[in-house]
Amino acid sequence: MTIENECRIVPQSRAGARFYRCALQVNPSDYTETFCGQALHENENEYAQKIIDKAVNLGIEVLAITDHNSVKGVAAFRSAANERPVHIFPGFEIASSEGVHLLCLYSMSVEDKQLERYLGDLGILNTKPSSDLSTKSLREILTTVRDQGGLVIAAHATNQNGLFRKLSGQSRIRAWQDPNLLAIQIPGLVEDLPQNILSILKNQDSTHRRDPILDHGLAIAVVNACDVTTSDDLVNPSATCWIKMQEISLDGLRQAFLDPGSRVRLNPKQGNFALDHHVEIMSISWEGGFLDGITLPLNPNLNVLIGGRGVGKSTIVESIRYALGLDPLGEEAKKIHDGIVGKVLCNGTKISLLIQIQKPNSRQYRIERTLPNPPVVWEKDGEVLPHAPIDILPNVEVYGQHEMSELAREPYKRTRLLDLFVTQDDHLARQKASLKRSLKKNRQNLGSTQEEIDSMEERLANLPSLEAKLEQFCESGAEERLHEQSILVREERVLESISHRLTPFQEILELLQKELPIDLAFLSKRALEELPNRSILSQANETLSEVEMKMLPLVENMKDILHRAEGKIDTVRGQWKERQQQVQTQYE
Repeated sequence: MTIENECRIVPQSRAGARFYRCALQVNPSDYTETFCGQALHENENEYAQKIIDKAVNLGIEVLAITDHNSVKGVAAFRSAANERPVHIFPGFEIASSEGVHLLCLYSMSVEDKQLERYLGDLGILNTKPSSDLSTKSLREILTTVRDQGGLVIAAHATNQNGLFRKLSGQSRIRAWQDPNLLAIQIPGLVEDLPQNILSILKNQDSTHRRDPILDHGLAIAVVNACDVTTSDDLVNPSATCWIKMQEISLDGLRQAFLDPGSRVRLNPKQGNFALDHHVEIMSISWEGGFLDGITLPLNPNLNVLIGGRGVGKSTIVESIRYALGLDPLGEEAKKIHDGIVGKVLCNGTKISLLIQIQKPNSRQYRIERTLPNPPVVWEKDGEVLPHAPIDILPNVEVYGQHEMSELAREPYKRTRLLDLFVTQDDHLARQKASLKRSLKKNRQNLGSTQEEIDSMEERLANLPSLEAKLEQFCESGAEERLHEQSILVREERVLESISHRLTPFQEILELLQKELPIDLAFLSKRALEELPNRSILSQANETLSEVEMKMLPLVENMKDILHRAEGKIDTVRGQWKERQQQVQTQYE
């Protein structure tokens, strides 16, 4: 057998979830002409083909087609993506009755006619692209799309037509806390968001709190996506994000949004985004011994081996450890390791690891170790390197099944283990980054201030002319005619304040409804039966029951009072609106 043949490992399959680069807001050709006023020089098929070609070139494997109130362009993208490594999620962008923009995505198998029926269910009957509002509210759209089998992403969440700008007060709180809202779209990184939005997103705002808290500290999944109208738009980091899926499907997207801490990655501000620049063990194989002839391909994101007792999990782990020339830290772990090496692997068995590193450039190595000889590192082209495995994998750590618990019982070894997770003090780096941000912000502020000064000087230059016009208006009596219009502005603010006065009571009512009925399980006979003073403690059950009995009618009474108050305020608002319309007509 030649060296070249001896060093070749080609994994048959690397199953499991992986990250896919996704552009979730791609618009068809009609969008540019309808909403941007720009005529295209190619037809919809040529346009779709150009987008697909660019996606393939950039490694984008998932596109969601989301025209406004239309699915007309989906077919062209499906045709262009045929036999190409790009998957198409059909869907559309829709605005709720409140004006909040939402991306609605559906399974790749849903046909265009069915998509049009889904639009009809949301109150959009015109099949052409439009900016018409849906007849349904945001929360109604969330429920309807869920029942249709789709999922919803809040589009442009921080922009003018987004959830945070269009809604406020209780309507925004209820929409934000709706369990059918799985993700929001932002233009960049989470840390660049305004503080008021960031506190909501991080579940630090108690009035907007979502339960349960996701494992990465955010209240909801966050994706990068923006309107893609040309193939060059796909280059924009804000246009794509990375989503980890077992297979590309709507269920895969939904699962990723439910576990965004490990399955969703945003793009950085600058440079190319590279996922998980860690060293990969691509495969392991054995020649001789108990596992003779077996080659096991490994997923690049593998982090756990699952299986019943005796299926070989420990053998795989200890084979990797032995091939890398690493010794166990725990005494018991060393006994287990030596036992597997001596009795399961046996002398003469050769273990081979195919390793891929990403930095400073992507390269593959093969590490071989034949018992009881030391390990050997091979270059991909078959050349033996004067390296030890630790040179290729300088930070690798391998621990057996019970080794972690053993190390946790020994203070010195526990400290050594914890040292692996201690990072260098990056205070200076953070301070430098903060100063750079401050300087950039100051530079922008100075530029804005200078522009404002220039603008004021231009306006001051027009002041004599404006004063002359003002005198003419005063002489004509226009000031008196505009007086009532200015008063209406003040009245509108008063009207808004009326509804805000009810908000604290509505929040108190929601809190009371959430806490009633009172949970008395901890005072039940079964819970107290082993306590010596249970007869005394059980008296509290009657007290809390009495509180509950008396609070329930109060809650209902409070609910009725607030309902009637809202109705009366709506009457006042309606009467005022009629008067406002009369004045507005005269004003215009």
